[in-house]
Amino acid sequence: MRNTNVIGPTGHSDYGRVFQQFWTEIGESDLSPRSTVIITGDGRSNYQPPEATALRNIAQRSKSVFWLNPEQRSEWGTFDSDVGTYAPHCRRQFEVSDLRQLAACVEHII
Repeated sequence: MRNTNVIGPTGHSDYGRVFQQFWTEIGESDLSPRSTVIITGDGRSNYQPPEATALRNIAQRSKSVFWLNPEQRSEWGTFDSDVGTYAPHCRRQFEVSDLRQLAACVEHII
């Protein structure tokens, strides 16, 4: 986590910043219609800008974007959650908090 810049200056995760960085450093040059991007995490912006445009760019350059969220689906979209903002740019979002859900997710993706 220390070397990935996932944690912003506030000490909390910052998805918008990570998506911008990923797009700039990897997406523009290395993503292709054969690429599948898998995002793991709760999608909580911690009140930072979500930068959904960067995720849109990633999705447009990729075959698919899947989001694996460990939170219960009932918590998505509450408080600082930007899962709904990111949803249009994902082929699918999955609740994955245990091995059963992970297995179901993998079955769907493959």
